[in-house]
Amino acid sequence: MMAMRCGITALPLILAATPVVSAEMTMTPQGYTGLAITPTAHLLDWGKVDLAYDAQLPGAQSRTRLGGTDGHNYVVGFGLLPNLEFSGRIASNTTNSNCYVDGCGIRDLSANVKAGIGLDAARHYRVAVGATDVGGGATNFRSYYGVGTYTGGQWDVSVGLAQRSAVRNSGVKSPLGGIFGSVALSPFPWLQTSVEVVNTNAWAGAKLFAPQSWLPQGWRAHVAINARLTDSGVTQRSWIGVGVAIPLYKTPSLPTTAHAIPLPAYARDSGLRVEPTYPATALPPQDLQPRAPVGFEPAQPVSDGGLEGLAAALKAKGLEDISVGRMPDGSIVATVNNATYNWNALDALGVSLGVVARQLGDAKAGYRVVLSQRQIPLVGVTGQTDCLREWLAGETATCTAGQLYAAGGTALESLYQGATWVVRNEAPSWKTLRVSLQPVLASNVATEYGVFDYSAGIAVNLQQPLWRGATAEARYIAPLANSSDFERRGVYGSRRLHAGVDRVLLTQSLRLPLEKWLPGVSELQASRWGLSAVTAAASVGKINSIYDGVYGEMRWEPGEGKHRFGLEAGRFTRDRTVIGPLYGPILPTAPRVAEPLLGSYRYSHMQTRTNVEVTAGRFMNHDVGAQLVLRQWFADTAVALYAKRTKFETQRVSATFVGVEVTLPLGPRKDMSPGNFVQVTGVPRWSYAVETQTGATTNAISVAHAVRPGLATLNTTFNSDRSGLAYFEDNLRRVRDAAR
Repeated sequence: MMAMRCGITALPLILAATPVVSAEMTMTPQGYTGLAITPTAHLLDWGKVDLAYDAQLPGAQSRTRLGGTDGHNYVVGFGLLPNLEFSGRIASNTTNSNCYVDGCGIRDLSANVKAGIGLDAARHYRVAVGATDVGGGATNFRSYYGVGTYTGGQWDVSVGLAQRSAVRNSGVKSPLGGIFGSVALSPFPWLQTSVEVVNTNAWAGAKLFAPQSWLPQGWRAHVAINARLTDSGVTQRSWIGVGVAIPLYKTPSLPTTAHAIPLPAYARDSGLRVEPTYPATALPPQDLQPRAPVGFEPAQPVSDGGLEGLAAALKAKGLEDISVGRMPDGSIVATVNNATYNWNALDALGVSLGVVARQLGDAKAGYRVVLSQRQIPLVGVTGQTDCLREWLAGETATCTAGQLYAAGGTALESLYQGATWVVRNEAPSWKTLRVSLQPVLASNVATEYGVFDYSAGIAVNLQQPLWRGATAEARYIAPLANSSDFERRGVYGSRRLHAGVDRVLLTQSLRLPLEKWLPGVSELQASRWGLSAVTAAASVGKINSIYDGVYGEMRWEPGEGKHRFGLEAGRFTRDRTVIGPLYGPILPTAPRVAEPLLGSYRYSHMQTRTNVEVTAGRFMNHDVGAQLVLRQWFADTAVALYAKRTKFETQRVSATFVGVEVTLPLGPRKDMSPGNFVQVTGVPRWSYAVETQTGATTNAISVAHAVRPGLATLNTTFNSDRSGLAYFEDNLRRVRDAAR
């Protein structure tokens, strides 16, 4: 006892004068960065995901059947923002036991959050606050804590105070309560040793880190060995844990590039200008019409053969619907459609500019490039080819490479209005059938029936472009595997995947030329009000295994893209002949006629690439309410925290759910090029979410609240809602990388 009290007193006095190199902190079984039991004030690195497993449930001292501290502890942590980490945790004594029949001990799904900040420029001192076991019906391990950390060279010293919540299960409680402290020493890059104290309990541990040469760039992997030093049942005498940390912002190189993109690049690059945006009180420029650079003098005119060569080079890069010609001012114009670089339109823009620079750089010609997706113009660039080539080569800039335009302030069709085409609609998209394979997963996590139950399958998606902005698509579901609880007679048998066609749709998308439809609107007013940024889409057909109907959507993203407004509505009729779902259950709440009506607003904070979006209205199952989403982008991977609260007419009170969703691309960064009538592609966005109900006395599984039609929206066409001028400007390094 005396030794433990002395240890706490001595912790703040252990200082070092060596340079600040903090000890490696990993996710603990409790769901925060720290050592084995206690947190430190360090946070998980921004843009990293940390996966950890421990064969231990600290604090689960219950001696009920199959209870105790022995079990499985899974943690997934995210460095969500520079000063915020978030994690999800599953703590379970058993994996597949039925809690109602066999007795399963503890089985807990929870969320954890920690926020911290540095106190000095030398980064010696940090403080953090956090909470564990937030959300869910049970709160077995909830604690609130504050902690301060001093970092001196190879040493980390932490002291903090924690408060446990009221214990609901006898003998089960968070191991973190009262005064705590720790000392960590990293004498070598591959070794960390530590001692931790929580009140009268103490632990010692060691972590072995894999050499960086064994792992991909930016990864970290470790094995942890922990031992309890005092007599208590908070943990076992010893246990082992493992973990791996992965950067979410690492993007693989394109087939023709020599190195990976050093993202995230939050400092804006130079070389490309952006179109000006004018507040309502600003004096207008003389002319808002985009123009090629003034005073360029081509070394020699670009021949028709040169333009044909440009079109052929663009086609060789996998672009389609290619048109190349001349403008009345003598500049060269090229329009292309992207269906190959499906991770991000930045890649398609960079590849297009790279081709223009290589093909026309010697001519010193003015150029205009307009990139479309689904034949809807997305972004444009104008400039001079020799300046563009200079910028792409990374040489000292002697002139501006070009000027960026987005639909928020410019009708991009005006960039090629009046062109004389030499090549027209080369590699037309209507000649190519798109085929993609996508995982489909219905699952339940950490329920009374198992840690992870699933019904998994593969979706074969067929998409055929028709005319400008129109596509026909169909989807077939092929089941692959089920857990026992998703088998026909299992508790989730009604939700298992079935083989069959669950989608047949015809969709038409187009930009609404409001600047032409509204009388008396000048070009300046159209640019100021973002009238060129309104698009619409309409779909008709079978949207899933049980509903047929029509669906419409409008999208408006004015200015530089910080704000985006949306409106969607539909009317769907349930097929009375359906006796079982292909994907998703036929619920008692599923109406015969579904009439969703939803409005949305999104704000983008480009400095951290964070989007906040709210959606409100009537959802598919006629529940009324709202959903709030905070989505953090790391290159092409997104992590979203969301909360939704809706109410059915038959309910007395609203139900609230919180969850986390991870969205990422599947497949190569550059898909197979169109050709030979078929193109096999990856999946631009695949998502998986886990959610739980909050504020309720029970935690029953519900999949009926805040359900949306699930169709590919206009946000998909607009680069997964990343098409504003500010986004393109902020990612010029990636554009240049793709061009090389």
